[in-house]
Amino acid sequence: MNNSNFPEGNDPGLKKTINPTIVEDPIDSSKRVLVRNTVTGFEQGIAAVMGLFTAGPIGALAAWGTIRGVQGKWTPWVIIGIPLSIIINLINFLIFTIIAALIVAVSEDYSSKIYNPRMYLMAVSSINLDIDKVNQNHTYFL
Repeated sequence: MNNSNFPEGNDPGLKKTINPTIVEDPIDSSKRVLVRNTVTGFEQGIAAVMGLFTAGPIGALAAWGTIRGVQGKWTPWVIIGIPLSIIINLINFLIFTIIAALIVAVSEDYSSKIYNPRMYLMAVSSINLDIDKVNQNHTYFL
């Protein structure tokens, strides 16, 4: 028994609460729950920081990309991330070892040219200095 001139359910005087996560299906008029398929920038940042702390800079990039790939779902992100962090840490260790070996090789090569006693003695013995001539021709002031 409605005294309104509006059909039932269309009265603008009635206030309906709207839930943005539940919509009516246009085909069968049933209610459906909306599922978001995106990830926020904050979630990407959190994932990147967690990746940085667990697997370094490569892990930060991998975690950021993975959370986008799994559309903001943290459970598959963790399941993928744990084995990958071990692999990424092995790669980080390999890169660090190669860089350290190159630094050691270059420093040994450099130090062998400068601090090799034989080369130093050969250079000193090949210099023929006559101290008297040097003192007579040049005067040095401090």
